[in-house]
Amino acid sequence: MYSTLSNLHHYLAYATLLLVALFTVYSLWGWKTGREFLARDKKLGLSAMLATHIQFTLGLILYFVSPNVQLAFKDFGLAMKSSNLRLYALEHPLVMLIALALITVARAKTKRSDSNSAHKTNFILYSIALLLILSRIPWAKWPGLS
Repeated sequence: MYSTLSNLHHYLAYATLLLVALFTVYSLWGWKTGREFLARDKKLGLSAMLATHIQFTLGLILYFVSPNVQLAFKDFGLAMKSSNLRLYALEHPLVMLIALALITVARAKTKRSDSNSAHKTNFILYSIALLLILSRIPWAKWPGLS
């Protein structure tokens, strides 16, 4: 079960990262060109948010069955001294939760808007979320790069 969830979580990360990055760039473009926030913009934002929520849910399930996290729970002092254990047990899930919250807030603030300011709001919040996500991806374990 662990390896299946882990592979699904790792490979779904590509789609999630692509959607978040795409929507961030798309929001910047919409803001700078002065376009209104249209239905297609809302759909792309919703897709990025849903992918992020699905990815986080898989990660949360994985968190509770992960051998790394189980080891960290057994000896918290050791986990905080080991950068690898600390990443999996604390940093990665916490930072991803913050990024998820920013993406969700962006959606909540802009889903009923049709003005150009929605692009600006989305760009700012998604940019911060994207930077947070990129900062805590375990690149050593990233499929295709390791």
